[in-house]
Amino acid sequence: MPKLNRDLIRRWLEEHNWPVARLAAECSALGEDVFTEGTLRNAVNGIDPMRPGRIRVICKVTAKYGDGIPYDQLISDTKAVSR
Repeated sequence: MPKLNRDLIRRWLEEHNWPVARLAAECSALGEDVFTEGTLRNAVNGIDPMRPGRIRVICKVTAKYGDGIPYDQLISDTKAVSR
């Protein structure tokens, strides 16, 4: 399972003045799954991986608010990290 691009998602949250709780609430409202704040916080901080379907919901939420983050950019590049 992929991990989120920590820097990119944290920058988006900062630019929109959103706490992780707001992102979790929006994802839960838009998706078919419940996004708990703690689980999403761990994913945003790069601690835990996230299922691709959930990452796509985050992409939809960022697009809903005007400046979506494409899936390919939202997942971290693990190959670049291992060099």
